[in-house]
Amino acid sequence: MYGVVLAAGRGTRMRPLTDRRPKPLLPVGNRSLLEQVFEAAREVVDEFVVVTGYRGDAIRESIGESYRDRPVHYVEQAEALGTAHAVAQAEPVVDDDFLVLNGDVV
Repeated sequence: MYGVVLAAGRGTRMRPLTDRRPKPLLPVGNRSLLEQVFEAAREVVDEFVVVTGYRGDAIRESIGESYRDRPVHYVEQAEALGTAHAVAQAEPVVDDDFLVLNGDVV
């Protein structure tokens, strides 16, 4: 099963913390929000697809091509057009059942 993780938002309500990094990379304990989401889903997800937007390069650099032996793919949502649009961006990668997760919620 795929885990489609939505991580494209700007996190404007978290300013100034999100001025230099995307909200999913904000630390919570010893991990980022995004890593907390990966951990929560890791037992049921075989591959992750992260939908990026704002500062997506920082997310790719932080997470890399895999997370604890689970492949991580990246797709970009160039324009913020809502949740359904963000999920649709994963279509070129996802070819089986999938779970949608918010990348900034623990």
